[in-house]
Amino acid sequence: MEQVDEKFFWVWLSGIPGIGARKFHALTKYFGGAHKVWQAPKEKLTQLSPYLGSNVVYEIINQRDNKTLDGISRMLNSSSFRIITLLDDEYPDLLKQIYDPPPVLYGKGCPIINHKPAISIVGSRRPTGYGRQMAEKLAYELAEAGVTIVSGLARGVDAMAHYGALKAKGTTVGVLGCGIDRVYPPENKKLFSSMEEKGTIITEYPPGSAPVAGNFPARNRIISGMTSGVLVIEAGERSGALITVDFALEQGRDVYALPGNINVAQSAGTNKILKEGAKLVTEVQDILEELGIQKKKLKKDTASVQLDFFETQVYNALQEGERHLEELSKETKMDINKLNAVLTMLEVKGIVKQMPGKIFIRNWDA
Repeated sequence: MEQVDEKFFWVWLSGIPGIGARKFHALTKYFGGAHKVWQAPKEKLTQLSPYLGSNVVYEIINQRDNKTLDGISRMLNSSSFRIITLLDDEYPDLLKQIYDPPPVLYGKGCPIINHKPAISIVGSRRPTGYGRQMAEKLAYELAEAGVTIVSGLARGVDAMAHYGALKAKGTTVGVLGCGIDRVYPPENKKLFSSMEEKGTIITEYPPGSAPVAGNFPARNRIISGMTSGVLVIEAGERSGALITVDFALEQGRDVYALPGNINVAQSAGTNKILKEGAKLVTEVQDILEELGIQKKKLKKDTASVQLDFFETQVYNALQEGERHLEELSKETKMDINKLNAVLTMLEVKGIVKQMPGKIFIRNWDA
């Protein structure tokens, strides 16, 4: 019962606006526990105003009532999410080792598996077709090899990494920069549903917390902190993914990067960190070898997929990467109507994938 009581007060203290992980740990160390902060005399708390800020002290003092504890009790007994603290076995082992681990996590979906190796995949929210394809492909192959994929459930590279892991029926964790009851960005609603059923969603922010800009840099330290390494796939010079890289370096994690087209803005940050010493990744084996995992190479059965003359022309035209519909028409010398019919058949056969904006690319798992 003593541990359960302390968990109540961990949730209470961590949920106070302005506390954050560092102030939480400093307060519990100073007073000897979260429960002791609750019991601390008003005068003693007021003396800490120069260090905590007067607004934070005000919130601590004014949120010490039964109504507050009743709300926490309802959260602890909620069927829509669970609360994981540093006191609990489910709390990620690697995350405990960082300088300022979040004292409380709110989670949905499958339990966090601590004995599996984990890699985070981050990158542009507006990746090229190549970036989307490689994020899904590498996440799929890592998950297939037994590696947990961690990312931020954002649009772009994050979403494709989660989709790749789910496609492989692997383990994946999404870290939010808002409350566990918020779907952000809203266009990822379908992905959220899949993650709730087959993956895991966590956040350090209490239910109801909005996805304000200041939350996401702090969220990134969890993404890197949960894993042994960070893989960057397409990141601009000022990409938020590079904040995750900075945290990874502070935490002693490995940094991997997929090289990108030097003429594409989304690759500027990625290529920069490669110059600075990030580990070059051109295939999944580059990461698996670092993790000490041997991946079985399976030969794909391509004989069962037959392409006619026109389909072969289009397939060959996509050899160098993504192409817009009009570019394909010029390269293959097919009119748009004929080309659309051929592309439709290639999509049905799973050979080609259409990206937004009438852009087509070879399907990596074809």
